[in-house]
Order: sequence, then structure tokens, then C-alpha cells
Amino acid sequence: MERKLKLDKESPEAGFVTKVQGQIEKLNTLITDLLDVSKIENGKLKINKKPVNLESVISNAIETILQTHEQQVKIERHGTKPDILIPLDEIRIEQVLINFLTNAIKYSPNNNQVIVTTFVDHEAQEVRVNVTDFGIGIPDFKQDAVFKKFYRVEESSLQFQGMGIGLFICAEIIKQHHGSVGVSSIVDEGSTFYFTLPLN
Repeated sequence: MERKLKLDKESPEAGFVTKVQGQIEKLNTLITDLLDVSKIENGKLKINKKPVNLESVISNAIETILQTHEQQVKIERHGTKPDILIPLDEIRIEQVLINFLTNAIKYSPNNNQVIVTTFVDHEAQEVRVNVTDFGIGIPDFKQDAVFKKFYRVEESSLQFQGMGIGLFICAEIIKQHHGSVGVSSIVDEGSTFYFTLPLN
């Protein structure tokens, strides 16, 4: 769009085009999410599993976030890297990671540091992926509800707008992988969202 119009980057028109593009992207995301929700409700959310290197999925998701966020975001990588093949739907697991990372940044307006930690538990035959932020946190009584449909952490805050269906979709994707999702959080200190996947 911008290339066709050959606009000067500083012109008001260029700013307008960028704004419109941003709105289109938001609408696209929303439509995709709503379609996913209706697929979940009809039992038609397709998961196509094949053996994939989980570490490459994680690094792709981190790379995507770093490239698409304009503000300075620092994502640290901790723990044992699951450099192993796991049966999963690569696109869907990347979607979960991108959602967790986007939320971590969105709900940490004053601290753009995020930590991704992985643990491989050979005894339990599962891998766990944690995404930790140092943001606004979630009160105890609300933590159970965050994976429910249309739930938003800060309903009253205009600062964080969105439909709140992302985590519901994430939970369903992980459920279909026979894994689990969860959150632990302390208000004003931050949150850790995690999911587990069976190793085989």
C-alpha cells in the first residue's frame, strides 16, 4: 500500500496510511480469533501434529515479537532448551507463544522485560514453557477466569483494549495437544503464563 502511494515518510498521509494498516491488522486478528472460537464451539478446530523441534518454534515466536514490536522489548531465554522433536502443530503452538508474549508486553507498560523459561521433565514425560512478565499482575480471584472466553484482565481500563478471546483459544489448542495451561501471578509484580506438552 505504502509503496504504491510513494508517500514521503514524514507526510500526514503516510501517518494516516500507517494508522489504517494498523487497524486492518487488528481487524484481521479479531476475525481470525472469532473464526477460531466458532471452530472450537463446533469441535472443528483442526490440529495437525507432526514431529517438530520445539526450540525452533520458540525462537521463531520470539523473533516474530522482536520484529513486530516497535518499542524496545527485551526477551531473555532461560532453562533447558527443548532441542527435541515433539509431536505438535507448529503453527498453533507458535500462535500460543505469540499470544503469551504479546500479552506479557501489553500488560507490562513500564517494564518491557520478558523471560521465556523451559523445563524438560523426563519423569513426567513432558515439557513446560513459561512466559514471565513484570507487569500489572492478576489478582488471585481472577486467575481462574483468564482462560475463559471473552475475559479481560482489566475490564475497566481503556489502556488495554481487546476482546479477550486469545487465551481461550490458547487453552483449547494446548488441550487438544493433551497438555495443560495455567498462570501464577502477583498484583503489581507480574505474571507467569505457562503450558505443558507431552514429549510423545
